[in-house]
Order: sequence, then C-alpha cells, then structure tokens
Amino acid sequence: MSATSDVSRKRAELERYPFGSHGRDLGLFDLAVALHNRFTKGKKIDDLDKAIGLHRAALELRPSGHPDRSSSLHGLAACLSNKYNKGGVIADLEEAVTLGRAALELRPPGHRDRGISLQSCL
Repeated sequence: MSATSDVSRKRAELERYPFGSHGRDLGLFDLAVALHNRFTKGKKIDDLDKAIGLHRAALELRPSGHPDRSSSLHGLAACLSNKYNKGGVIADLEEAVTLGRAALELRPPGHRDRGISLQSCL
C-alpha cells in the first residue's frame, strides 16, 4: 500500500470518530503515524507539520495514566526530532528530548517498547 493511500484510509477512519467519541485518540494517532511515514518517504514538511498537530491532539486525549500515553509521547518526539533535522530549530530538539524522556519514564524495564524509547534517546 502506498503512503498516500494509507493516509487517505486513516483519514477516513478518523472521520468515524467525531469529537468526544471513544477511540478518537487512536484515530488521531494512526493518521499522525501515516503522515509521518509519508514524510519520511517524500520529505514534505506539510506532512510532518500535520503529523505533529495530530500527535498533540491525540496526546491531549491521553492524559497521565492512559495506557497509550507513552506511544503518543514517543510519536510526537520522533516527529519533532525529524523537524529539527529538517529545520535546525533548537526548540524542536529540546521538546523532542523532553517528550522522549517522558515516554521512557512510562516504559520501565520489561516494557515491550522500552527498547524503542532507549534507541530514540541516542
């Protein structure tokens, strides 16, 4: 499946979750991931900016204690790291590091995604 068709499919899936509905956080997260993946292939900054906005929206719906909060923190950190690599804005890097550390704190030794968070800290 192409990155563009994946974005279209995830966008359609998100439309099934109106504001305030259960599952909207996952729809936002999945579309953000699809846009980030498309950015990695096409390097269109607009895709990355949209992914960042969607990750932020998903994170708002995943407060402290939410089981998927670490995934949102990690996804947003990855996008901001890519944005720093593209534009060199130190604030993007600083936020990426802060969010990456927060994700790592939620992934203690033994957590299935701890290795991903540790690798991102390098």
